[in-house]
Amino acid sequence: MFTVEFESDASVITSLDEGDAFNDVEMIIGEDDTVYITQFDDDLDEYQMLYMSYQQLRDLFISMTRSEGMFYAVDKEN
Repeated sequence: MFTVEFESDASVITSLDEGDAFNDVEMIIGEDDTVYITQFDDDLDEYQMLYMSYQQLRDLFISMTRSEGMFYAVDKEN
């Protein structure tokens, strides 16, 4: 299950583990195409964060449908 919320300067997506084995994962996509992915770490008692570009996020999503190798993602509009 996941939720999508639109803030004034970002979109916030929260994924909840339906098996209740993992903590929620929150992805924040800023209006400047920056992406934060966070998850609370119970052992450290703090949030862990990844910070990347929107292009890197797209690469990760696209990679799930590819075989082994090196790829370059190109927008259909270009």
